[in-house]
Amino acid sequence: MKIYLDNNIFISLENGSITPSNLEELVGNKIDKIFYSASHIQETLEIKGETESKRLERIKKRLNTIEIITKCNYFYENLDNQVFEQLVKPSKVLETITEVSFGQSAMKSLINLFSEKQKEEIRKSLNIEPSRINNYSPNEVVEHLNKKISQAGQDFTFLGIIETGVSFHPDGKTFGRSNRIAAIFEILDMFGYWRDKSNEKSNYARLWDSSHTSFATNCDYFMSDDKRTRNKANVVYNIYDVDTKVISSKG
Repeated sequence: MKIYLDNNIFISLENGSITPSNLEELVGNKIDKIFYSASHIQETLEIKGETESKRLERIKKRLNTIEIITKCNYFYENLDNQVFEQLVKPSKVLETITEVSFGQSAMKSLINLFSEKQKEEIRKSLNIEPSRINNYSPNEVVEHLNKKISQAGQDFTFLGIIETGVSFHPDGKTFGRSNRIAAIFEILDMFGYWRDKSNEKSNYARLWDSSHTSFATNCDYFMSDDKRTRNKANVVYNIYDVDTKVISSKG
């Protein structure tokens, strides 16, 4: 059995609020492999410290935690959107972190395309109530959004928005599923579905949430203690008919 952990789970493992044995108790089976990806390392680089030396010390500690928990089991995605399993130390990934796909870099440039005010105006124009849509099942969410888009007189669907955007992208032919998942996360958030609390880091953090969701499609379980990520991930898995189970360390 394979499991992929969100960054917040590594934090909990590091501070001792959960243990590796807790993970197997939650899935009710023996875990053969726990994976990490470059997204975890990117988030590790966001760690702050009172001084530069303390920041580096905290980064080193996080890399060590990831190495111990995963035993260096690493998911790597190449430029052709193929994912491979490798045995690589997190410290080594840190050294080569600049080797990020063009598609992911392109997504970074798009995450601030709409302001919070514009997103609110879009929700109002489609008459979408976030408090209501948050109670829908993953399948109902897409159906509801398709209905709202149609009622607004638009001749496209929820997924059609993404594919239209991809068609205009200069690198659209290699815009694989991982980048489409990032786009789904952005649009779900824009429409108010389990919307992240807006701050200077929320858009950037959501990119890594979608990346974790994408890599976790290669595992039996995706564990996250962020309910917004879990709910968006379930919509993604429903769209792509992915069997990965989404769980929390809190049961």
